[in-house]
Amino acid sequence: MTDRLRAAYAAYARGDFATARAQGEAALRAQPANATVLQLLGVVSCQAGALREGAGYLRRALANGGDTTDNRINLARALSDLGEHDEAARVCAEGDLAGSGELQAMQAQILKAQGRTTEASWAYEKLVSENPEDFAAWNNLGNARHEAGDLEGALTAFQHARQIDEKSSLVHTNMGRVLISMDRYEDACLILEKAALLAPKDPAPLLELGRTLTSINHLEGGLRALGTAARLDPNDPRIFLAIAVAFLDMENNDQAERALRFAIKADPNFIPGYLNLGILFEKANRVDELDQLIAAAEGAKLAGDEIDYLRALRLSREGDRAGALDLVRDLHSPAINPSIKAQFAGQLADRLGRTEDAITFYDEMNRAQAQSPMGVGVDRSAYQRGIARLDERTTPAWFAGWPAGPTSGTRPAPAFLVGFPRSGTTLLDTILMGHSGVHVLEELPIIETLSKSVGDLDAIAGLDAAGVAGLRDRYFAELEKASPAAAGQLVIDKNPLSMIRMPLIHRLFPDAKIILAMRHPCDVVLSCFMQNFKPTEAMASFLDLPNAARTYDRIFQYWETCRAVFPLDVRMLRYEAMVADAGAAVRPLFDFLGLDWEEAALDHQKTAAARGYIRTPSYAQVMEPIYASASGRWKRYEAQMREILPILEPWVERYGYSFD
Repeated sequence: MTDRLRAAYAAYARGDFATARAQGEAALRAQPANATVLQLLGVVSCQAGALREGAGYLRRALANGGDTTDNRINLARALSDLGEHDEAARVCAEGDLAGSGELQAMQAQILKAQGRTTEASWAYEKLVSENPEDFAAWNNLGNARHEAGDLEGALTAFQHARQIDEKSSLVHTNMGRVLISMDRYEDACLILEKAALLAPKDPAPLLELGRTLTSINHLEGGLRALGTAARLDPNDPRIFLAIAVAFLDMENNDQAERALRFAIKADPNFIPGYLNLGILFEKANRVDELDQLIAAAEGAKLAGDEIDYLRALRLSREGDRAGALDLVRDLHSPAINPSIKAQFAGQLADRLGRTEDAITFYDEMNRAQAQSPMGVGVDRSAYQRGIARLDERTTPAWFAGWPAGPTSGTRPAPAFLVGFPRSGTTLLDTILMGHSGVHVLEELPIIETLSKSVGDLDAIAGLDAAGVAGLRDRYFAELEKASPAAAGQLVIDKNPLSMIRMPLIHRLFPDAKIILAMRHPCDVVLSCFMQNFKPTEAMASFLDLPNAARTYDRIFQYWETCRAVFPLDVRMLRYEAMVADAGAAVRPLFDFLGLDWEEAALDHQKTAAARGYIRTPSYAQVMEPIYASASGRWKRYEAQMREILPILEPWVERYGYSFD
């Protein structure tokens, strides 16, 4: 018996669990009630992965005179790993809790696993009161308080743990997670950077850091952190998913797709990888590949809310919006972005004519965006105040003081397609793309970048001929880098909110033709409220209807100021006319731009299919036939819009619309 036990312990010590179990089982046959042998077999079985068998041996050890703290801890741990938390809690409670800090810690861990975070916090608080230098207890107390929603208490606990071990990367990472929950994202990044420095070979703090930087729009820094994390652990699909999210925010879909495929390769059962790849396919109008992805997920026996979301996308594409809405409305997976899900449900409800449901979903979408890392840090009225300052300074006297610019450029001036967001610019630019003589820039921020480099209106007014020529050269250099045009093509720079950049546009290109996309103000404001824009300073204006209406009012006040001050060459095109008769609406526009008529340009669906990924929220609509149902849609929501109608009334009248 002694020899077998000695052989079993020796095998266990060198990691040879099979031999240890064989020797232990032989000893057990000789003495079936030997608590020492039962304990050994319980520990060896658990470490070999046979948890249920190990728990059985440990129960027998307790029943046969081996009622020790170690055996209770080992049994409770095995039961907890099996998900049998209630029995694990009883094993702890029936032991000598008062005399064993380890057993108390095990009990607290089980309470936390049961979701009883407040009771777990009490248990950890007892441990730290008895031993204030217990690093693990302070760290676990912080985690329990964090899960219970006591963020300040969690931070205090982690600070105590950090005082005990100031070089612990783990506690710095946990502090970073709490700061994220407190919406203190910049502070979280600083703590997570320190965590990464303390453990340069641990990908965990880098993953948290990369996600956080991405969430506050520091995309390049986020990708650097995530790239390092991926090199440290190329088998963690969560890292590649975070990389994909960053690339999606940068509108680099090719790299995002590559990262998502790496995530699925790292773990073929990683459902969030399938989910996000499917959403990417649908947005890029790659519906056949979406079908193949769903089939691959089903073939791998993957199921759940994430795969149902992809099925809902497919049903919507097939025209079964009711089926899609029934499928998507009750999905609650943490892998599904809540604002994206709510917008999809809102779109479905709107197209089905379920107005009350649609408003509820869109409110939910905007609340989620307002509570996002970017949303909590943005001032929703700052954009309006900035435009008001521009309006005050843009005067005839200020314009009269401009020095003479160069007579002409080396290249023809681009045309500029502007308009309030959701005014039909994507449909119009798709039609324009169908003309062989046109090259459309789809919302590339070249003018915005130049505006930031120039500075305020005084700097624009102070540009001399050389300064203007230099900026023109920079514009075309950026054009060549981002989206070069073919020889002889007319460049059309489409960026709706460039309508507030008219001073700079006119300074650089005084002969530029301006296309103003116009749509009923009520339809436009409603549509902006219904879009899931990233909450930048400008787009955060649309998180509620009153603010969206005030932004419309402020922008058009400034647009009319610019029309009065500058000799702009403007052609207005109404969305309502375009959907009623596209040919009749755009033929005069082609004449205005100096383009010959090409009937093929009206086949916008063919052009949309050829262009692939579409940056704007209209990616799905432009693949459909032109429909007039979006014209006058606001009337269905008139009750919800009643308070903003007085704000929009002057513009409804000025641009020839009505409330009828």
